[in-house]
Amino acid sequence: MDTCTSLFFLSLVLKILNMTKAFGVLFLLGIFFLLSLQKQDGKIAPYKVILAEEMTVEDAIIALGGQKSSHHIQNVDQQKALIGKELIEKGRRKKGLFKSKLISPYFVCTDCHNLGREFEQSNEQSPEKRLEYAQKNKLPFLPGSTFWGIYNRRAFYNDDYVKKYGDLITKAKSSLEESVQVCAKYCSAGRHLKDWELESIMHYFKANELKLKDVELTEEQRERIRLPQALNSDEKKDLLNVLESSFVRGFSAHFDVTMPRENRKYGVGGNIEKGKFIYENACLYCHKDGRVTFLKLDNDVLSGRMFVHHMEGYEDRTLYQITRYGTYTMPGRNQYMPRYTKEKMSDQQIEDLMAYLRQLAQK
Repeated sequence: MDTCTSLFFLSLVLKILNMTKAFGVLFLLGIFFLLSLQKQDGKIAPYKVILAEEMTVEDAIIALGGQKSSHHIQNVDQQKALIGKELIEKGRRKKGLFKSKLISPYFVCTDCHNLGREFEQSNEQSPEKRLEYAQKNKLPFLPGSTFWGIYNRRAFYNDDYVKKYGDLITKAKSSLEESVQVCAKYCSAGRHLKDWELESIMHYFKANELKLKDVELTEEQRERIRLPQALNSDEKKDLLNVLESSFVRGFSAHFDVTMPRENRKYGVGGNIEKGKFIYENACLYCHKDGRVTFLKLDNDVLSGRMFVHHMEGYEDRTLYQITRYGTYTMPGRNQYMPRYTKEKMSDQQIEDLMAYLRQLAQK
């Protein structure tokens, strides 16, 4: 290689090195520029909000110094989540020639539980607000709590359920996995889940966990939670308390007694429109054509007259009785009706339902 050629290559190498240094400087300047945009007048820049929009409530709790749930799953397996959804809706797994054993020959989860949101406010529990939301969104009005947000709860089979299940729910009260097993075996009159079934259902719950955008927080609170490194320990503690009160961590469940005869209005003055919705989206959800039960009901005069004829008593065809106590399994009839707790159906809603049934009986 001659001297001219060597000088040419040396000059080229020096130019490349200079360009590399320049690029490095520009890259560092870019990083500083982005960091400078993170806060403007106390607000996070738009690019940061977009990146954190899907932040989960569980991750936010951990970032603020809270405890992981006992059922914490780090990363959801979407394939397992799909299998979990199939088990919840169909009661078994089918793939090609493979068909798993039914979890219960009588019920599937969605006979008692909705899968989606049931309230406008994520920390609401009242039956009136639940009915309003169900009417607005055409949802079944079911006796069980929704699976929406169940991954984020810490308490299950709360309050009076110990009266029905006793020691069976000792572990289930604070364990999502154990509560699923109790439901599969005892509530559904079925069997305990196999490990792969329970794992799949847990991944379904994880896939549908609450996000920050789902709960009742101000935008300022969301922005502060998304930058926990900018908070001191007291600020984190305060925000953690706000976050944990922004959604239901365990639905209340109180068993009410049958309304005494002297307190019953027998539907007089009840809201017929609400009663019609409850009848069609609670009663007929299971009883139409005997879908889940032996008792067949319809929007016909005979169904209305049956309830009106039995409205004063305390037997299991009395609306006031069966709503509060449900029915129990017996030999030859493992299907049963679960009770509506006072949080799932109010006394006034029972009167609204009775008002519609009285109208139905007169057709």
